[in-house]
Amino acid sequence: MLTSDACIRFRSDGSAGVDASLRVSDRTFIHCCTYPADAPALAVHDRHVSVSVSVPDRHKVTPGDLDTARRLADAVAAYIAELERQLTAQGTAADEGEAA
Repeated sequence: MLTSDACIRFRSDGSAGVDASLRVSDRTFIHCCTYPADAPALAVHDRHVSVSVSVPDRHKVTPGDLDTARRLADAVAAYIAELERQLTAQGTAADEGEAA
């Protein structure tokens, strides 16, 4: 079983990048934080990795920000659909194995 992890990679030009992998489970904390006058933030915490997602300017939400959020929602919806498909296939395979 894989766990969440993150690492910092240094490129030859001296710049650094972060590579984070979230292996979400029933213990993963996922929450949308909302504020009266600022943009919301999506928070995901799992073991050693924490990720937050928000817009570049917390005081101003743009149509581009909304488009990006919709792309994120579409990707999450595709992720859910694939999990559901695989779970159904696993259940069908298990049922066929029991019938044999």
